[in-house]
Amino acid sequence: MRLLFYQSKSVICSQLRKLHTKSSILECPIEKIKNIGIFAHIDAGKTTTTERMLFYSGVLDRTGEVHKGDTVMDYMEQERTRGITIVSAAITFPWLNHRVNLIDTPGHVDFTIEVERALCVLDGGICILDASAGVQAQTVTVWSQASRHSVPYIFYLNKMDKPNANVDLCLSTIQKKLRANPLLTQIPLSLHGQFNGFIDLINKSVHTWGQDPSGRSFESTTLSEQMHGEIFEKAMKERNNLIESICDIDDTLSDCVIERFSIEDTTPEEINKALKRVTLARTGVPVFCGSSYKNMGVQPLLDAVTKYLPNPVERGRDYSKPFDNHMCAMTFKIIHDKHKGPLTFFRVFSGELKQNQRVHNLTRDGTTKLMKVMVPFADEYVEVPHVSNGNIAIVSGLKGVTTGDILTSSQSAFHYAQKHLLKSEGEVRREFFVGPSVPDPVFFSSIEASSLSEQKALETALECIKLEDPTLKVKYDQETGQTVLGGMGELHLEIIKDRLEKEHKCHVNLGPMQVAYREYIMDCGRKKYEYNKVVGSTKIRVTIDLSISQLDYPGDKNEIQVVKEKENLDNITRITPTTMSAIKDGIEMGLSMGPRSGSPLSGVKVGLQWFEAPSRTSEIAISAAASQCITQLLREVGTGLLEPVMAVELVLDNEFSHRVLGDLSKRRATDLDISQILDSKVLHFFQILPFFQGKVDYPS
Repeated sequence: MRLLFYQSKSVICSQLRKLHTKSSILECPIEKIKNIGIFAHIDAGKTTTTERMLFYSGVLDRTGEVHKGDTVMDYMEQERTRGITIVSAAITFPWLNHRVNLIDTPGHVDFTIEVERALCVLDGGICILDASAGVQAQTVTVWSQASRHSVPYIFYLNKMDKPNANVDLCLSTIQKKLRANPLLTQIPLSLHGQFNGFIDLINKSVHTWGQDPSGRSFESTTLSEQMHGEIFEKAMKERNNLIESICDIDDTLSDCVIERFSIEDTTPEEINKALKRVTLARTGVPVFCGSSYKNMGVQPLLDAVTKYLPNPVERGRDYSKPFDNHMCAMTFKIIHDKHKGPLTFFRVFSGELKQNQRVHNLTRDGTTKLMKVMVPFADEYVEVPHVSNGNIAIVSGLKGVTTGDILTSSQSAFHYAQKHLLKSEGEVRREFFVGPSVPDPVFFSSIEASSLSEQKALETALECIKLEDPTLKVKYDQETGQTVLGGMGELHLEIIKDRLEKEHKCHVNLGPMQVAYREYIMDCGRKKYEYNKVVGSTKIRVTIDLSISQLDYPGDKNEIQVVKEKENLDNITRITPTTMSAIKDGIEMGLSMGPRSGSPLSGVKVGLQWFEAPSRTSEIAISAAASQCITQLLREVGTGLLEPVMAVELVLDNEFSHRVLGDLSKRRATDLDISQILDSKVLHFFQILPFFQGKVDYPS
């Protein structure tokens, strides 16, 4: 028997942090870097798990609690008040001679953009499940996002201390809902009905907690038939099942087992290597157990991060050779600090990001100079002279940059990369040179300053928040004279209002929430329109002919095309690119507000049949002509209203099921599917918004 103590490691790590962790950060080879994120459904324990990781690695002297509002990662006032994560937070800490760059992400659907842009720069992830609930609604969303970015995952079954924790439920929901292949590496143990540790199937050992309340140390014993009796037989059976499951998806381990004609003789080293291969290939997901709140199982989880999740080289995201070792980095997050101004978060893909370095913005074709370079510790930042390839860095005072921009220290290096790395529109181009996918707003609300004297401050504050949050849309309604906010949900817009008042000191009034509808055309049509206007002594005349029809495959996007026929070929070919751009801007402006409800048009194809205007006609006049033409055409063909439909999962106690089902039938819920998980009913259905209209008097 041996006791595993992490106290000495914590003391060393605390000393490193006091020295700004320069030795571990600046000299860490790229093979020892782990860029990981923590993802889960709301209230699964992401922030609590992160807090324990920081505590055991020595970054923190004590652990904070979400319900007390004193965690390091939830540093915003709104997060601590509501007990939820709103924005992703990054932090760096050492573990087992590795540098771990960790991003803690929100679990609420309103803030899913934080998950999306984190996945653009991460090499691996930990998906946390509530052991009593299994895979939940937001878990499915996060998993689909990770699949688009091909991010390898490991699973952590948290809250194993709950009486209704169920490992089999978690494994079955991973298979059914995520279509993934779970590989259980640990069997939970209990003492007097309370979770107190687990059996490590790979190393055939037993880990138990209890002597140290902080969880810094735990007891580890070798699994043996003499000491553990029935548990030994169950553990060996599960170990054999684990090896068989890995052999089904990994030929290397399968060949080793066949050669020796024995599963029992498979070594821990062989299993670990096979688990890493299947994790990187995303053909299997290792599953671990623990209870972060009770300080059990977090250290082995960190060990698994270093063993199974990839470094930048293994992920294939080391671009040193294509960029000839010149610096190349991508922005993935921008925040505003009261004292430091705008702070831009980068993932470095090649070379070194240095202070006072002049860089070229490949996305916006501009040149700028980097100021201070820092590494993140949640809402604290440690200044360093440079950050190496594969790491996450922060730069202060950078302007003219938005999320998804690519910066490099040499423009010639970019051309080199285009020639050698980006031969076609392949995976690398999509993954590396395109930022996160920003979803369209779901809810709208008008906003106004409490007085005219605060209007300018409100506009400035909204610009700052828009830069931080790409999902926030701000537009000015010409008809009503109101400023309208578009967001991902009611909570999202409430948080924006709260931030405006507390962070930017703007007293604002928020109007009632409105659902984001779409309009569609009822018929096809065509219109020739003449735009006549006199400006000073100049008479402006623009003639434009547009046609409109439905797309063959309707969706949220619209299509604008030039119709080339024998009758109009000479006319169309004379249109310059500048004029064509102005025409498209006018058409898009007209399609952004339909005649029925003022909502954007969806699934529309617009064709340019004819255009005629003097050579010196301004672009504004051309856009106005196109916009007015499409507006009148929409009135003639008529439009219908498209209501948004949401896929909803509702979990509730059995005693409330009849009342809820009766209420849902009044709210136009369709395709209702009911299943049972332990003592709870799970309802899956499609709901036409708006959903919660009227009073809901049952627990949700």
